[in-house]
Amino acid sequence: MYQECDERIPLITSRKKRWIPMRIWMCLMMFTACWTSYACRLQMPILVVPMIYEPLINYTNGGACVYDDESARRKRDVVNLFDPGSYLEEYVLDRMQEDRDQRLHSLQRRQVTASMPRSPDARFAFFSGEPFDWTPTVRGQLLAAYGYGNAPGNFIGGWLSLRYGPRHAILWTSILAAVISLVSPFIAQCHWGFLMFSRVIVGVTGGVIFPACHTMVAKWAPPHERARFIWSLLGGTFGTILTYPMIAGIAESTNWESGWYIPSLLMLLWTLVWAVIAYDSPAEHPGISDEEKNYIITAQAGIVRTEKPRWKQTPIRQIFRSIPFISLVICHYGNLFLLFFYQNSLMLYLTKALGFRLTQGGAAAGAPWAARMLFGFFFSWAGDTIKRKQIISVGLLRKLATIFSHFIPGIFLILVGYVGCNFVLANVFLFFALGFNGAALISNLSNNQDLAPNFAGFLYGIMNTVGSTSGFVIPPLVEEIAGKYGNPIERWQILFWIGAGVCIGSMVVFLFGGKGNIQSWNEYRPLDRPQADIEARQINSEPSDDVART
Repeated sequence: MYQECDERIPLITSRKKRWIPMRIWMCLMMFTACWTSYACRLQMPILVVPMIYEPLINYTNGGACVYDDESARRKRDVVNLFDPGSYLEEYVLDRMQEDRDQRLHSLQRRQVTASMPRSPDARFAFFSGEPFDWTPTVRGQLLAAYGYGNAPGNFIGGWLSLRYGPRHAILWTSILAAVISLVSPFIAQCHWGFLMFSRVIVGVTGGVIFPACHTMVAKWAPPHERARFIWSLLGGTFGTILTYPMIAGIAESTNWESGWYIPSLLMLLWTLVWAVIAYDSPAEHPGISDEEKNYIITAQAGIVRTEKPRWKQTPIRQIFRSIPFISLVICHYGNLFLLFFYQNSLMLYLTKALGFRLTQGGAAAGAPWAARMLFGFFFSWAGDTIKRKQIISVGLLRKLATIFSHFIPGIFLILVGYVGCNFVLANVFLFFALGFNGAALISNLSNNQDLAPNFAGFLYGIMNTVGSTSGFVIPPLVEEIAGKYGNPIERWQILFWIGAGVCIGSMVVFLFGGKGNIQSWNEYRPLDRPQADIEARQINSEPSDDVART
């Protein structure tokens, strides 16, 4: 049966190889792998809003953006007289105000009938829509739980990719994540502690994805196409763009349980496609043409080895003593601190501090990620072009890119905290903050491939292990600084300054310690000499054919 399937694949792909190379299909599969992983990652940050009961909020233009006093409205008009963006803001707010009474009445009725806190002794239900009476501390721990698993999951992912290959690592962890997410509504009805533990496991599975994909990039990407291959890892960004409004819309139009069920079922379907198309390297893929296979292997000659290294051949000591790699880890931590801050906290800021409705908050939170993907495509193209034409050194390219990926987003992050309820400016600043962070594709997200392409996935696993610790630092920090005070905007300004400081500070470290050349420890360590000698003696002791005939 399996042999028949393997024989069919070349027949199917041979029709496509003339106009779609197999490495493009692999880019697409890595893109969708990151996409589905982020769908599981973002379910809790979005659904934690309708899952936890809170007193009725006036969901109109945004709780902090309502102008009930006519004199205050006139003052705003005078201040915004010479602000072109204010007219667009005024138009948006007026359109939202037209159906204010009808929408508020509907939401009030729905909260009274279906959103009362769930009774502790209530029976298990599929689509009840009843929220839980959990504290802000519990909410913070549920959001942090993914980070608890994601940090060690990245190291596990790097090891799994070396030991078993990225194809199987992504396949089985994705199936596990989808199944756990599918049953999460029932786990939540048992106890919030069980839900938290399940999110830790999902975090472990999510941590495997990116180190495994980096291993695939090293095996499949010709050197001058590497940045565009890494752009495919922005499938997570695309998943964010789609997931925020999709899950928020599902939860608001139906119930929060459906926000768990639907993405999980789609992810299970995706694993079937991955199992058929994805392979660890060009040499192993049964559907790749000989011409493309030879092109990739020839381009990587002397840089990437085709065989999988053993654990004993991994230069652990040299990796952890490498100043360029340590600087890269710190730079990567600042990048992930920024991203986790957006993923885990932006929805809370928009719905709790500014008072937007869930659907509006989901759309506003998802839009900046589209900028990151679009900007990232431009930066990846520019990075490959600069490398091909050798305009500047690779090391200088990586360092200059951090100005766009770290410094500029940090500045915009600070500005977001001071625009308050200015609908247009808030979204513009968020758009550019994450948009310029797309340059991370040619700074910290590519530098591990520069230092040691043979161990690129393992290095990324270490980087993400350290960087992902921010995932469980940020949610409790947000609840401690802003959440327990009712999420006032002034408290959120402190959080924005902290996020910008970490992001910019990590950039400074990389400017001094980062490198862009292949390190000496990229080569595989030799196996133990006694074992090698034994194997050599065994080979030499075997009689030749001539001796045997004699």
